[in-house]
Amino acid sequence: MNLKVNKAPYKIRFDYHKCLTRFMSSAFDKNYHFRGNRKRFVQHLEGAKAPRFISLNNQVLWPDRKIFSDALMTHTIRHPIDLIISGYFYYKKSPEKWTVDTMRRLWLYFFSFELDTILNTREKKLLSSEISYQQLLNELPFEKGMMVEMVWLEYIKTFNLLVYYNCEKILTLRFEDIVQDLQEEIQKMCSHWQLDEEQIAYYVDRAVFFTKRPIYPIRNKSAYQFRNYFNKDLDSFLVNTN
Repeated sequence: MNLKVNKAPYKIRFDYHKCLTRFMSSAFDKNYHFRGNRKRFVQHLEGAKAPRFISLNNQVLWPDRKIFSDALMTHTIRHPIDLIISGYFYYKKSPEKWTVDTMRRLWLYFFSFELDTILNTREKKLLSSEISYQQLLNELPFEKGMMVEMVWLEYIKTFNLLVYYNCEKILTLRFEDIVQDLQEEIQKMCSHWQLDEEQIAYYVDRAVFFTKRPIYPIRNKSAYQFRNYFNKDLDSFLVNTN
């Protein structure tokens, strides 16, 4: 089915990693996704190129900018500790190039500085220019691997755990609500984007389809996974890291 969706106003989705980004890109066909590349995203909008949908992850852009004057936006968030857990397990097996390439000097500086009191002598030797991020996580025990992931999010990705927009043009959706009631949340998103009833039904059906036959399987889409993994040591480290 080739459904016509009005190009204006822009229908923009802001997400974080591990917040159903790939799933949403599959459900909303002809989605133009910029993986953390804010410059190209802005250039695309300024160039007045308007695909059906456009999305950007791991970046914060304030909605009062001129380029968003004709845009309807959604923002997907997830419990911050679940983001850490999901990222940790994903990067241990991820096929993404950066996870299997050897780490750059900047990474090593932050890891060695922040984890100096966490890693023992043997583990510190792992922080060499020859190791990849994936290898490092697989070499470390669970708790220390989780601590490395926290440091990576905080210092390497300059990751802001939760951002709420107080703006009528931006609808904030929660990962936990989406996985619990997919159809209702997709309807809410489509209504915010001012799609008509036929279009809403189409994208709800697509979303349901891709939960049953995903292009990119989700390891664990359950909410609040931290209840099964976090302990007092990890809680303390997270508080001190932030």
